[in-house]
Amino acid sequence: MKEKKLQELKLRQGDNQTKEQALAEFKSKSVFLSTAVNESFGVSLGDEFNFQVTMQVLEKSVQQIKSGDLSKIEEMYISQAVALEAIFVSLARKAKAQDQLLQYETHMRLALKAQNQSRATLQALVQLKQPNNTQFIKQANIAHGHQQVNNSLEKNPTPQNELLKADYAKLDCGTTIKAK
Repeated sequence: MKEKKLQELKLRQGDNQTKEQALAEFKSKSVFLSTAVNESFGVSLGDEFNFQVTMQVLEKSVQQIKSGDLSKIEEMYISQAVALEAIFVSLARKAKAQDQLLQYETHMRLALKAQNQSRATLQALVQLKQPNNTQFIKQANIAHGHQQVNNSLEKNPTPQNELLKADYAKLDCGTTIKAK
């Protein structure tokens, strides 16, 4: 097995920043973490994997997306959906070839999970291309049964629970009726 050659990464240190702070900030960057995962899974072609160049390409993609160009995201979604579809087909074919129920069930469960992930990825792509029209509603009156709705914009000068306390809202009892 070939031994990996160590690569030197350039650390940019800010004016009011210690070396430890700069290193901590660098290690928490999403582009660094993503590149580290790519490198550890061996996603490079051939023996050479240049960590610094890979990070620079990824940072360029991030800037492109921040400026409003979503073509990289669209490319990623469609690529992932196709890869997940290939995983689904492979696992479904392996399941069909199984003689034992447990192996058949395991392969089919994983195949259907890959199929569901492919569907979710394509749904996210459609959502990106055609976002839903969101409506903000101030008030919704929904009830299952009797409901009283007071949609008054003006403040009621005599609220219901205080009608009988003030002098201006006296109760008219009328005349008393004598019992016979």
